[in-house]
Amino acid sequence: MNGRIMIRTIVAVFVLAVVMIAGCAPLKVTMRRETVDSQQETAMVQRSLERFDAANFYVYEWRPGIPAAVVADLKDDDRRIRPGSGWTKVETREDLEQVYKSGILTKRRFMMRLYRIEGDDGEIWGYFFAYENRLPYTVVDDKTIELGQIPEPKSPGP
Repeated sequence: MNGRIMIRTIVAVFVLAVVMIAGCAPLKVTMRRETVDSQQETAMVQRSLERFDAANFYVYEWRPGIPAAVVADLKDDDRRIRPGSGWTKVETREDLEQVYKSGILTKRRFMMRLYRIEGDDGEIWGYFFAYENRLPYTVVDDKTIELGQIPEPKSPGP
């Protein structure tokens, strides 16, 4: 009798675990390259300046004046990208332009590129401009992610 109860309990726990895993799949956001060359990236940077009011912009700087990434959270959807520790909101179009200008020096050194932030369903959450296709984030809920800290690249050693 004890063996039957134990087997039923194990089966019930297993079935419950499978149902919970299938029904509670975590939100997954992927980063995909948006542009293929520097001319397209320059055009997208210019377009973001022209459409500054269509998104919330956040910048992460390794040190003052050295941006690691710029993120654009689109305002026209119900998804939200929240700045985490080390991220600051860009308040004006002029500030964004200054961030891009200071990023040009970084771009030459680290080859910054434009990527889109895309959900499992193919919906675009926003865009980011960074030296590599890595944007640390944590899931807050199924409609919100929080940006994480971007590690500085290792400097080439002797």
